[in-house]
Amino acid sequence: MNNPVFDLLGEGGHDVESLTAYALYKQHKRTWALEFLEENGKPPAVVDDAAFARVASTYDQLDRYRKDARDILIAFANETVDEARPDIEREAITARMEKAAYEAGSQTTFWKQIQFGVVASAINTVLLIVIAVGIQLTGVDFLEVMQSLSDGPRNTGE
Repeated sequence: MNNPVFDLLGEGGHDVESLTAYALYKQHKRTWALEFLEENGKPPAVVDDAAFARVASTYDQLDRYRKDARDILIAFANETVDEARPDIEREAITARMEKAAYEAGSQTTFWKQIQFGVVASAINTVLLIVIAVGIQLTGVDFLEVMQSLSDGPRNTGE
């Protein structure tokens, strides 16, 4: 037999929040039944259970069960995250260190960069020598050309 409160709280779904809300309803019902027994000296009859179910299944009360269920689940999630936080942080740091090590390893080494720099300087020097020899062979006086450029245009006014 279906429990109408279960159906109302689940509203067609049986997610964790609905099941927790139903557990809160059952806990409420158990507390009520124990208090009923204390006050009346006998357990509640079927008619008493039905009366409790009617009171416990009002929209306000159902919303209260759902809200309390959400609060419990959020508190549980926060507690779980807080407990796992040191492990999460440690794993994040380890992952960052591994990534940095991988990136550093995949880049050229310091000595390789030195070799590239020496080769580039040698090529540059050879090119400058070739240009200087070429200028010398053509008979151009480079210093005279530079001097004439710095003097500016001459006015010969003749």
